[in-house]
Amino acid sequence: MSTRRAQHLVFMAHVWACVPFLVLWIFDLRAQRVLGPEARSALIGVICVTIVYLAARTVVAYRDWGRLSWQYIFPPIDVGLIALILFLSHRGPTSNVTLLFFLPMIQASGSLNVRWAACVGLMVVLGTAISTIGPVDVPAEHVLRSARELIREDPLNSFFRIYFLVVLASLMTYQAQIAAGLRERLGVAADRNRIALEMHDGVQGHLVSLAWQLDLMARIAEQDGPRAVEIATESRETVRQAADELRFLVQRLRSPSLENGFVSALRQFTHNICERYALALDFQIVGTEVALDPEIENALFRIAQETLTNVVKHAQATALTVRMAYDPGKVSLVIADNGVGFRESPEAAGVGLVSMRERAAKLGGSAQVLSEPSKGATVAVHLPATPI
Repeated sequence: MSTRRAQHLVFMAHVWACVPFLVLWIFDLRAQRVLGPEARSALIGVICVTIVYLAARTVVAYRDWGRLSWQYIFPPIDVGLIALILFLSHRGPTSNVTLLFFLPMIQASGSLNVRWAACVGLMVVLGTAISTIGPVDVPAEHVLRSARELIREDPLNSFFRIYFLVVLASLMTYQAQIAAGLRERLGVAADRNRIALEMHDGVQGHLVSLAWQLDLMARIAEQDGPRAVEIATESRETVRQAADELRFLVQRLRSPSLENGFVSALRQFTHNICERYALALDFQIVGTEVALDPEIENALFRIAQETLTNVVKHAQATALTVRMAYDPGKVSLVIADNGVGFRESPEAAGVGLVSMRERAAKLGGSAQVLSEPSKGATVAVHLPATPI
């Protein structure tokens, strides 16, 4: 579920939590005596319309149609409905109903736009003022004290309530901006730490290995020329692996859109290796790609990297199939080759195969390796996937 959709649904859940009190208020005996039959009938109609509106809006929030900018569209409607309820109930700014104005202001603060939040605050002031100028000829037996009387008796308290709503709208928006900025900085810090770890585990390891190979080649070059050539070939392959991994990491950093995201980087990575070792590549995507948690992407890449290394070193394959599948709540990576295969046993399980399973298990998933002699090998990884 997207963050924006979840935010809207959580907001609607809190709005629905207030609805029972509106319904109980209409059927409360004291409220019936205060409102009178005509106002009560009108309020029942307005509250029924409000419930239908909230139901329709909940459906919109659940389906998230057209990436609707709900923080801009719905607050004016909500302010209007609340002001109408205040108007029909002949209550002023001291009424508890004015607390409902917090809801549209919280919506507006979610836009992180201070000007819009201030506009919604002014709408609240205007709505409160209009509802306060309610009918002055309300029968005395139906109203304890009119809104005008309440304001006339305690003007400072009444106007402060209105003023406080505007101040609160501005404060909530600024706080939301600060929280969003803090979240962004924390996200950048987490990304930097993750990239540093990936560089340490991958590229740095290749470079250390390369330094060791070059040092060994320098020491044996004169005594064992053929062996030096062999080490030079291994060093060249180490450099290529480091370059492939760097290219993968850079592509992920420079590709915020789904069209150039993780799958594109993984496709390029596997294509480079298959082209270098003359492997026919069949890269398949099933389902609609979604942005995954970086930990999930990192695990998939490391498992793919380990699998391709094993294929190149041991499989003697001529063709490779890579399949990425996106299902609700799950993402799968399947890599199959047509090589010589092997018969796996607990004693023969290599460190690479064990690390694949451990990576998947750590994230709540699984990794299976299926192979038989002369029938190739298949690595299947299944991980839980919650889109970000």
